[in-house]
Amino acid sequence: MVLEIFMSKLDAVCHGPARHGMISAIALILYIWFLTPTGHAAAPRIVEEVRFRSESASTRVVIETNGALRYAVGRLSDPERLYVDLLQARLASGWQNRQLSVNDARIAAIRVAQHHRGVVRVVLDLKRIKTYKVFSLKKPYRIVMDLQGLRPAPPPRQQARTPKPKSPPKPVRPLSSQPPPRLASQPTIVIDPGHGGKDPGALGPNGLQEKTVVLQVARVLRQLIRKHLPRYRVIMTRNKDVFVPLTERTKLANDNRAEVFLSIHTNASKRRSVRGVETWYFSFEAKTERAQHIAARENNMSSNQLSELERILRDLHETDRINQSALLAGATQKALVKSLSKRDKNVPDRGVDGAPFIVLLRTEMPSILVEIGFLTNKTEAAQLRRKSYQNALAQGIFEGLNTFLSKSAMKMD
Repeated sequence: MVLEIFMSKLDAVCHGPARHGMISAIALILYIWFLTPTGHAAAPRIVEEVRFRSESASTRVVIETNGALRYAVGRLSDPERLYVDLLQARLASGWQNRQLSVNDARIAAIRVAQHHRGVVRVVLDLKRIKTYKVFSLKKPYRIVMDLQGLRPAPPPRQQARTPKPKSPPKPVRPLSSQPPPRLASQPTIVIDPGHGGKDPGALGPNGLQEKTVVLQVARVLRQLIRKHLPRYRVIMTRNKDVFVPLTERTKLANDNRAEVFLSIHTNASKRRSVRGVETWYFSFEAKTERAQHIAARENNMSSNQLSELERILRDLHETDRINQSALLAGATQKALVKSLSKRDKNVPDRGVDGAPFIVLLRTEMPSILVEIGFLTNKTEAAQLRRKSYQNALAQGIFEGLNTFLSKSAMKMD
């Protein structure tokens, strides 16, 4: 009954294009929240044992606990890893920082650690898998991870001898002209130029539009990443003046299992004197009126609506992703100000802050939103129009990204 009441309220306050996607996502998580025994505060569950069994085409990993708990599953690349975070849990004695050697065709090893206070993380260091599924069983309670491997190529069939044909056989295409085998997917960075198409974003003097400026900066940033970080694949949510819904931008990043999501925007203010750059990461709390205003403008909905719909999900999102996003935002803001200061020593550093941006909430990787300047400020609008200033902006964002990747390498300790 509580779930039905909440969903009816959710249906009433959700409007616009994001309505269907938001209701679907929240309904799934609310189902878990309300219908599992740990929907209320409880003492931490104990992770008692982790074991595995290898078969010819599959591997099963079983995590045994002393009761039902909530969990979150994620996948990382470079190197390939699959992990499950057990929420409100702690490890039994003797299991801290344990590593189990598997070394079958699908898993190299299993690592177990108290990732954060109240969060136990079990990581599978992968080799090659085709599919996986994670589910829970009762009596006794356990979480099961089933991994299916790729089918091995069948051995070449030995051809029987045949009489020599009267006419020469059709020439076989030489091996060198055969298409190369598909390589493992590269780690991916997604760049998101804000707005586009029917949505111009912020407006500046002489017809300058946010959607145009951020696309130009995004293209330069893409070139820098391709040149200096060639091991990364770069995807843009849009490469021309088209409208892309927020949900599709996030889905593109998640579907490609991106390592990082960078959303680029320009700012606006009723006070024409306001200028400077700032970087945002996702937070459930917009601590200032300015944060509430910016989030509402970028989300195209009120922050009160967002708060009412999403705050119940807080515990499910206070994980590494938000912490990593804050680190990425800090590195980017610092490098951005440094890059721009070479051209303008008086560029205001507006710092790093968190706000409930829809486009950042739904990402499954570290993600930030960079506000590269105020189109409503005459001086800054003129700078944002210049190619050299756009290059400096892209250079700053790139340096921050590179610093973050170098320090974290997206790997778990």
